[in-house]
Amino acid sequence: MYPIVSSKRVYRKGGLFVNRMLKYQILFKLQLQEKLQNMLAPDAQISEQELYRMAHSIKGTAGTIDLPEWYSESLRLLMTFKENGQRIFDHDQLEPILGTLQELIEQSDLHPVVTESQQTHTSTPAIPPSMNAPRVGKVLVIDDDIGLLTLLKDELTRQNFMVLATTQPEKGLSWFYDMRPDCVVLDLILPGMNGFELLAQIQDLCERHFIPVMIVSASSNKETRMQSYSMGAEDFMAKPFDLDEFLLHIRKLTSKRRKLTELLLLDSVTGAYSMPFLERELERYQAQSRMRAIDISFVGIDLQGLRHYNEMYNFAKGDQLLHQVSDVFKAALRLEDIWAHERAGRFYLLQPGMTAEQSTSLIEGILQSKELNALIPSDMMRIRFGVVPVSFNTDRSQVFDQVNQQLLNMESSEVEANPIVSGISEDEKVVRKQSSPTPSADEPLRLAIIDDDPLIRNILERQMLDLEQEYLLDIRVYTDGKEFLSDPWHDESAQYLLILDRMMPRINGMEVLSRLRNEANSNYTVLMLTGVDDEQGITEAIRAGADDYMTKPFSMMELEARVRRLLSKVGTAL
Repeated sequence: MYPIVSSKRVYRKGGLFVNRMLKYQILFKLQLQEKLQNMLAPDAQISEQELYRMAHSIKGTAGTIDLPEWYSESLRLLMTFKENGQRIFDHDQLEPILGTLQELIEQSDLHPVVTESQQTHTSTPAIPPSMNAPRVGKVLVIDDDIGLLTLLKDELTRQNFMVLATTQPEKGLSWFYDMRPDCVVLDLILPGMNGFELLAQIQDLCERHFIPVMIVSASSNKETRMQSYSMGAEDFMAKPFDLDEFLLHIRKLTSKRRKLTELLLLDSVTGAYSMPFLERELERYQAQSRMRAIDISFVGIDLQGLRHYNEMYNFAKGDQLLHQVSDVFKAALRLEDIWAHERAGRFYLLQPGMTAEQSTSLIEGILQSKELNALIPSDMMRIRFGVVPVSFNTDRSQVFDQVNQQLLNMESSEVEANPIVSGISEDEKVVRKQSSPTPSADEPLRLAIIDDDPLIRNILERQMLDLEQEYLLDIRVYTDGKEFLSDPWHDESAQYLLILDRMMPRINGMEVLSRLRNEANSNYTVLMLTGVDDEQGITEAIRAGADDYMTKPFSMMELEARVRRLLSKVGTAL
């Protein structure tokens, strides 16, 4: 009676068969099992609209991850419930209606034993062997279904995309403003917010920054599609969808944006030049310096505390402040200077014909200007900068690395000499430094390794110590969550990256994560470690707010790649 989704849709890709989908099917079933337990509780009262949303979500995900029986049952339920229905159902009414779903869960093996032959197909790493290949773009995925979300995250990562994936629209919105992705994949059914409501909040910025939005929805009627396009979505895919087709659409959308931004000279938020233009000009001046000796200096400028400013006011106010700060700098520069905005509060300045000493003197003069001091709230923001000379034989990536390293390695005395802070008395400086809610980027980023396995702790610590050559890190190791939470070091004004094991004695990783997310301090980025078959753990970690997860055993190369990505993400929050 109901159509069955062909298993060829996403069943086979790159030589991987059914076991490729097993992980995502288990996540989906565990999530639904928990939802049904809550709905069928003896005293539960469930609205018709909530039941419709559940059926709608099942339809979209089950077809995509090759669960045809579940897909067919979702169609029956969608005929039973109405999207805007006002009925309320109790346990006795729901039990026969949801009985088939209960039977499907009972028939499922949620803890399968994977044979040696199956492991050949299921152990494909989330990051491919070519992990050193350049990232082809950042994709933000917001979907309420953890099974589908995990599938899309893993597949996009295999395609060398940097992926930000969340079930929470508020976190997705924060990532959108912080990271400025190259594409947004947005489901219409979200917890606490309609997808169209979120789209309305980002529509203006998407248009100004040419950020494409793809709507994915199990509701594919004309009205839904027309509303999606009228609100600014550039693409629409109906669930269930073919995974290869989805990936092709994402590649086309991100490629189109990349070409557009490369053609445009100016950054729409700040009025500064775009980064591709700066990089082309750097290459041009380096070529000129090969022919005749000219001084070239390269400056990195970082406006710290922007995230806190956005949280206290709003993102529109933050963009306005960025534009005003940019205007002050531009007014003091020469015509030949190239002033560019990268992201958040990070700017770069290319000054041909100037030595590093001359550039330093110029920037210090700008920082002492009344115009800039009038803009910057000194109790929550400060500006730091670094300057490096450029020669014709300096690799361009090294130019950025050197100036960024300067920004990370600045001594406290350099920050205290910052005119944005030094305009107040010494006593007041101390008070403001102690009370400021924004961590100071001249301090090391705090990296905690929390695992009860001494061998794993030792391996992780040695691997992370290697990164100290590139990052300013304060690394500490803990045997369990209780030891970590008992150390006052964990709750100070700093940025933290946690490598956190889920299963530990006393206080486990999930409890640590839950406590941290409930605290006012939001400066924790968490990489959760789970067991290879711990699908329930992955589900809980994502829901609790883990920024990324890895399953044991894992490759050290993959771990380092994940940590580097998170370190770069934490850097935008400084």
